[in-house]
Amino acid sequence: MADSPTAWLCSYPKSGRTWMRFALVDLLDRRHDLGGEFDMENMFGLVPNSDGEGKTQPWKTPENYRFRDRSDVPFVIASHLRWEPAFSELPNVFLVRNPGDVVVSRFHHMRRHEGKFSGSLAEFVGDREWGLPDLLGYLESWQPHIGDPGTTVVTYEALKADPVTSFGRLVGGLGIEASREELETALESASVDRMRKVEASSGVGQPQAYDFDDPDARRVRKAKVGSWREEMDDDTIAMMLAEIETSPAVREMLEKLGIMPGPEAV
Repeated sequence: MADSPTAWLCSYPKSGRTWMRFALVDLLDRRHDLGGEFDMENMFGLVPNSDGEGKTQPWKTPENYRFRDRSDVPFVIASHLRWEPAFSELPNVFLVRNPGDVVVSRFHHMRRHEGKFSGSLAEFVGDREWGLPDLLGYLESWQPHIGDPGTTVVTYEALKADPVTSFGRLVGGLGIEASREELETALESASVDRMRKVEASSGVGQPQAYDFDDPDARRVRKAKVGSWREEMDDDTIAMMLAEIETSPAVREMLEKLGIMPGPEAV
């Protein structure tokens, strides 16, 4: 019986986890004949969350994993937690995205989707609880471990540039074998248009209501690379870059992965 997790999918919020979970659920559903009918609320019964006490709705936790009687089905847990030793005990994937896009996406999420922030984008970037300082702390926790055995690093940007190859790396990093055809089918199922239709139908398991007709309130928002430049003014860009400079290790990691924000003005 699959009573224990077999792999971890780790990321900071707004780094592509919903997209990858949706594709992964479709892949596992087809490979293991799990009955289909997964949407953006019940998918947590196959790939649950472990985001820390008080951070995960009760029905999304590993305790609600539905396939403990199926030892053939991988038990992947998704987590937004900072690096911890438990991750290194199993195959794990670190999904990471350009900080500019992460911060802008999270700004809209916290303001329009969850309603927990009411300030400006510039104020959000500097916010220690939700903004860039929190993101940098998360990345600092992972930076020493991105080369650890069993850890696979996949960027959101690579997934957008070469979806099949990069999704294949992610799936392989979770210890799951899949053919190119299976990967392609799963990614087609997780297209932006289809995910928006499913979100409109099922919601995303959020306890609070949000306005789906507001594009910036949706869980599936722009799903683009580099759109942060459309929303940040010059001063906010400068503030973001200066904050990143306070963490040389993170800057080095971002540059190595090819996702360091550049200084060009909007």
